[in-house]
Amino acid sequence: MPLMETDFNPNRRNVLRLFGLGGAITFLPAGFAKAATTITAPEDRAVYISASAGNNDDFYVSAFNAQGKILYEQPLPGRGHDVGLRPNHVDVAAVERRPGLYALIMNRHTGEVRATLKSPEDRRFYGHSVYSSDGRYLYITENDFDNARGVISVWDAQNGYKRVAEFDSYGMGPHELHLLPDGEGMAIANGGLKTHPDFDGRTPLNIETMEPNLTVISRKTGEKLYQTRLKDDWHKLSIRHIDVTRDGTIATGFQYHGGLNDEVPLVGLWKPGGPELQALEAPDNVQYRMRQYCGSVRFDVSGSVFAISCPRGGVVTFWDAHNGKFLTNIAAPDGCGLAATDRKGEFVGTSGLGSGWRMDAINRKRIELPDDSLKSLKWDNHLQRISA
Repeated sequence: MPLMETDFNPNRRNVLRLFGLGGAITFLPAGFAKAATTITAPEDRAVYISASAGNNDDFYVSAFNAQGKILYEQPLPGRGHDVGLRPNHVDVAAVERRPGLYALIMNRHTGEVRATLKSPEDRRFYGHSVYSSDGRYLYITENDFDNARGVISVWDAQNGYKRVAEFDSYGMGPHELHLLPDGEGMAIANGGLKTHPDFDGRTPLNIETMEPNLTVISRKTGEKLYQTRLKDDWHKLSIRHIDVTRDGTIATGFQYHGGLNDEVPLVGLWKPGGPELQALEAPDNVQYRMRQYCGSVRFDVSGSVFAISCPRGGVVTFWDAHNGKFLTNIAAPDGCGLAATDRKGEFVGTSGLGSGWRMDAINRKRIELPDDSLKSLKWDNHLQRISA
């Protein structure tokens, strides 16, 4: 299928001039302080799991309950990024932040390490993984740095996590990936960034020639089923994080490698059968507060609302999944990790400053998780919910 382009016509130039290049501006919703002390979180027996860090270059995968009480801290050999959940099984896969050398398979209930995966010498893990619907295979995004191409590695979870195959991601710098509802298609955010271990493995080497895209492949054969990209003028928009809802809608968050005042979209939406990735626009003041950087992307339990965190701007934005319209935003200092609760429009969020919140997009309210133990750690970019 040919690459498609989208149109986006923001009108925020005067607002950008007004706000200038200063630090992020954070507004709390009207009545927010009062609401934060009066609403009560419903009973939630779920457990939330995320990579985390201490204050002395010590790294963990940590789990906490809905009150914010830490249940365990499993040490990691380096900084983790995301955690993939194996369906109907105790296994979770904690993948090292790019350029990663390891992934740990852990018991989601105790943190016990069950297996260690190592990237080949000519590959680096890129932070995200997903299991097949039946739990048989684990897929991890990787960088084939000598050939400047993205790779999806395949590991057989029923055979000691043996590496059994790899597929082309059909782009450079693949990051987050998710299965489509049919369990056969796999959506990949190819960020378009060329990196190499000789240059620390994170420094982009191709800003002027980036070609990010959103690609869907067959998880069984690696065949490319669909690919779309933004227009050439937006080639510096790295497509980094995505989420997929039950009807196959894909929400995307971008990270821009250009000027702070450049007028570019930061959020995209793709509908099943649609010809292109639709670029979405927030109100001018919110768009600027997003600071050209989106962190996590997460649909709510109903699939009708999705949240996108912007840790550099200290805000989480919320969007209508049906029509792509901006709904609201809630202040979240250095907030990035997001997980849907079992209530429509509600999410749990975590912060690199040690905070945890329950956020209600429909009523535009935020409450702190009551237990103080979360403050002992700095929480990484992504958060997963394990149902009770």
